[in-house]
Amino acid sequence: MRAVLVPAYVAAALCAALYALLSWHRRHVTPLAKSLALITSGAALWSLAQAFAAVASPTVAVAATYAMFPGVAMLVAGFHWHITVFTGYGLDRLRRWHALLLIHPVLLTSAVATDPWHHAFFTSVTSHPDGGVTPHFGPLYWVHTLYSYTIIGIGMVRAVAAMRKAVRGHRRVFLIFLVGGLVPAAGNLVSILLLTKDRQLDLTPILFLITASMWWWAERFGTPARRTPVSYKQVIAALRDAVMVLDADGRFLDVNPAAVELLAVLRGCGGSVVGRRWQDVLGPRLASAFAGIDQQTVASADGRTYDVRVVRMPAENGAVVVVRDITELERLRAELTDQAVRDGLTGVYNRRHLTAVLREQVTGSQPLAAVMIDVDHFKAVNDTYGHAVGDEVLIRLAREIGDAVGAAGTVARYGGEEFAILLPGADARTAAGLAEQWRHRCAQITVATPVGPLRATFSAGVAQLEPGENAEDLLRRADRALYAAKERGRDRVVTDGPERLTAVLP
Repeated sequence: MRAVLVPAYVAAALCAALYALLSWHRRHVTPLAKSLALITSGAALWSLAQAFAAVASPTVAVAATYAMFPGVAMLVAGFHWHITVFTGYGLDRLRRWHALLLIHPVLLTSAVATDPWHHAFFTSVTSHPDGGVTPHFGPLYWVHTLYSYTIIGIGMVRAVAAMRKAVRGHRRVFLIFLVGGLVPAAGNLVSILLLTKDRQLDLTPILFLITASMWWWAERFGTPARRTPVSYKQVIAALRDAVMVLDADGRFLDVNPAAVELLAVLRGCGGSVVGRRWQDVLGPRLASAFAGIDQQTVASADGRTYDVRVVRMPAENGAVVVVRDITELERLRAELTDQAVRDGLTGVYNRRHLTAVLREQVTGSQPLAAVMIDVDHFKAVNDTYGHAVGDEVLIRLAREIGDAVGAAGTVARYGGEEFAILLPGADARTAAGLAEQWRHRCAQITVATPVGPLRATFSAGVAQLEPGENAEDLLRRADRALYAAKERGRDRVVTDGPERLTAVLP
């Protein structure tokens, strides 16, 4: 049997060394390369030492048997390193405490190097006439074995947990990884527990070639990006939205980094929230966002706006809450909405918005007055001073009237140099008096031109909504009063009443 295994050990050592070189060559391409190089280097040393231990003279066989264990230590450390990177567990901690991986190899190497004096690793060694030796295990060997299988077991548990949380397309990669890790572990148990008559028949280093091959394939071809598989934690950690997982009682089961930051802002302090009820964490102000409604917009005390979406899990298993900060989006939306109803030049409302507001206000019970304003001789202004001066006249006039009206009414550019003002709650007399005040204010405005300052005036027509009239009737009568003001010499206000047109003399 040993005659068959020795060439296999040598071949396994050569293949493992080749794997180690290829993996090391790709150390700048993937974070898994260095750990895989360490594993295959350990397998190469173990296999080569196993070949000598199986057929060499007793002295050489004993030395080769001891020489296996630094390779074993490399495999265990490499396995821990590889599975930590592969599953995404504690990478930062691994970088900070990577020196701890050296403790087991150092202690194991020290134990086997001093074993001829204390015999705590091998209690004795039996030599064979045809070459090779059979060691009899001592307490330190079993401590080493227990540690190694504990590390392997923890790694396998992590891999299973990561596989369950991984996105569907990566679960196959985890399965390949698990099978690759179990193959040499099973072979080692068989060698230790069943091949007791000849301790040199150790299948483990040969089976590690299967592990290396499967892990190499998983790393190179198992994922499209040729990177480590994506786990559930990695996915939600990459999201900029706050993701919170709640159980059926409303307790936090998990939160991603974005949620930690959001909760710290909402609560005004940091600290872990896992295990606490969301009602206790967020307080009554935001309590309704997690209860009853699957999607809603919530405003916080600091003025920010959040979109809260709650996905209920089936069978009362809790919920996943996704919170997105939409403050900037809402600001942009409000700005775009406002721009859609504003005149691009003057900044007052446009005619479409005026029509919509007027149709709402004519159905009300309170008085409603409309004022139509037209800049006097505006065509002459454009022809004489240019359109830039004409635009400035419109801008200054619209700003002055808008400041005077304020929130009491609606100012809109009706077309060209014509403006319309709606005054809810005002009758014709009040509206005419206000229009007269605006006329005096606007007459004080001066616009600089190449030939000196320019003063612009306007004519205004006022009408009050009468019973039975609609929006078009009101604007038509205000427009009729405006033309009457123009006909009477401009720079004046005329009111359209039920019987006659009345002028407010300048």
